[in-house]
Amino acid sequence: MRKENNYEFCKRLLEVHKKDRRDFSLLPEENEFAFQKNVKIYIPENAGEVLLTAAKDFEDYLFTSMKLSASIDYDDGEKKENSVYLYVNSDIGKASERRGHRVSVNNEYVVIEGFDECGAAQGLYYLEDVMNLRSAPFLTIKTEERRVMFCPRMIMSGYGMNEYPDAYLAALAHHGFTAISLWIYGKNHSQKGYTNFTDISSRAKKYGFDIYVQSFVKHEIYPEGEEAQKFYDELYADLLREFPFIKGIRLIGEACKFKSRDPNYPKNFPDGFYPSSDWKLLVEMIGNSVRKVSPDIEVIVSTYNWGWTPIEDRLRLIRILPENTILSCPWDLYENYDMNGIEEMCADYSLRVVGPNKNFIAEAEEASKRGLAITATTNTGGKTWDFGAIPYTPAPYRWAERCEAVREAHDKYGLSGLFDAIHYGVYPSFISELTKWAFCEPRVDLQALIPKLLAMHFGNEARERVDSAMKLWSEALANMVPTNEDQYGALRVGPSIPIYAKLENMPEEQFPPQDQFAMHKFKGMFYSVYNANRHEQPTPWQTRVPEEIKTYEKVKDLIFDGIKILESIEEKNDELKRLIAMGYFMYRTTISCINRKKFFLLDKKRLAEESKEDLADTVSQMQALLNEEKENARETIPIVEYDSVLGFEPSMEYVCDRYRLEWKMSQVEREIERLSEFLNTKL
Repeated sequence: MRKENNYEFCKRLLEVHKKDRRDFSLLPEENEFAFQKNVKIYIPENAGEVLLTAAKDFEDYLFTSMKLSASIDYDDGEKKENSVYLYVNSDIGKASERRGHRVSVNNEYVVIEGFDECGAAQGLYYLEDVMNLRSAPFLTIKTEERRVMFCPRMIMSGYGMNEYPDAYLAALAHHGFTAISLWIYGKNHSQKGYTNFTDISSRAKKYGFDIYVQSFVKHEIYPEGEEAQKFYDELYADLLREFPFIKGIRLIGEACKFKSRDPNYPKNFPDGFYPSSDWKLLVEMIGNSVRKVSPDIEVIVSTYNWGWTPIEDRLRLIRILPENTILSCPWDLYENYDMNGIEEMCADYSLRVVGPNKNFIAEAEEASKRGLAITATTNTGGKTWDFGAIPYTPAPYRWAERCEAVREAHDKYGLSGLFDAIHYGVYPSFISELTKWAFCEPRVDLQALIPKLLAMHFGNEARERVDSAMKLWSEALANMVPTNEDQYGALRVGPSIPIYAKLENMPEEQFPPQDQFAMHKFKGMFYSVYNANRHEQPTPWQTRVPEEIKTYEKVKDLIFDGIKILESIEEKNDELKRLIAMGYFMYRTTISCINRKKFFLLDKKRLAEESKEDLADTVSQMQALLNEEKENARETIPIVEYDSVLGFEPSMEYVCDRYRLEWKMSQVEREIERLSEFLNTKL
């Protein structure tokens, strides 16, 4: 089996167009236009950077994917065969809005009219999408007016925190995303130290991306008086003067750490984690500060950290926020769901909940009454915390359900923008292609589209069996157990997660250090599996943990059944081999979830044992589980070495590579010794 070094997956993220997509055995139908060799791409004399970049991209696509030569020239007004004409036109019917486009195909040439240059670029990407599904440079003869349902579709980088190479930006633009979010600590300062914001913006601008920022500088000055105004002017107004390209500011409690004076603020609770009434003052002051420099800038307030609070507390704040505030609501977390008759709560982003959750509905209804714009963190870039250390979540039928619900929220509540990927970013895949198709109009049948996308990626002969496997994996993801203990444990980092018993003299060691600039350190998070916190489940652990184990056993079996189907395919392309490896990583991660829960129950039993014989038996079972986890970690090593993206998460860097898996193996060995030492003191 071949091996990849860490970060080799980045090469694949820089591949904008896949080679040799064309099936030369196919012939055009009677109602199809077919591109021939020497395609001409015509642009207007006044074409801007976005349009010219898109034209060059299409030239490369035809050559790389369809083996057709092409060239770019300026439009002289005369229509020629075998050509594509690009225009900007503000009057294109139903598509007459930002990023809208009209595509007209006749039997001689193609005309693309964009409401703006970004719209024209999306029109070209649409041609690519259609030809990729067709496996040939053939287009149906017709005229379509297409609009983008959501703007922005905001993401963070899956390449690395705040890292956006040009080719990766191009790939993201092809998948329908419109904005990138930077997490910052000051001017040209992010988690990785010095970061050239202007360089990111100038390159992103070529592909039509807007830039949003979220500041992690503590908002420690109470928003009243001249001193406060000076502080927020320096934090935000000065930022915009130096970086006028910033489209919007996102405010989130855990980043701002705003110290409230609201008497209702829960005692001894972290700053920023309650929708205090004086957030109104903070948003007003920041709004006044930024609009001195940029009158049209967007100020977005996220309710992410407040979902645990009573709904009325959040609605009270929404009623008093400034009129030009944009509300950003979580889509799935904090929602209660039924698990075999037991009530559980979704602790963080998960496909267990299709959505929208009750919090989104209540907040969106209140915001709609006030006329506030509404966005949502839907993670429709293709990933959730169900498995945090894989590139995307391969559950297309579950994603289709979510996309349908997002469409309904667009129609019912006026949902206008999406945060498609938080700090785990986007790894372009058939999932992000599915969501792109889902969020354009006219709308397509997603259930019918999925098999076509699978054939495009994994081969037509493999389509049926891949489709069967994806239905099993979609069912598996619908049965996940998104508790705080799991999503901040094995689900987040994989089988490298350690296991500790509750013994005296707990070891001082921590999870092995991540790379220097990783954002999360996970300090002290792994000693106890079930710590009390704001995500506490509604059902006691004594009742729910055994049912969670049963549910995870079902998930494990569904994943493995899907793997067996995929492995039965004789001719496997590279992408299918990587899909199988990802399946094994999910399988091994699920085993760690199960073993940690079993170990927790045994540890509770150990603490209650009265006879020495029973105590020795329980400790023996615990040690056996630790040995199982050691073997589970060992079996994961060839998986992460086969595909270097497995075990990687952009904000945490590598959390489950060979180094960390070998550390896990040593950790469980030490824990076995500690249990033996404990038993010797009791016998």
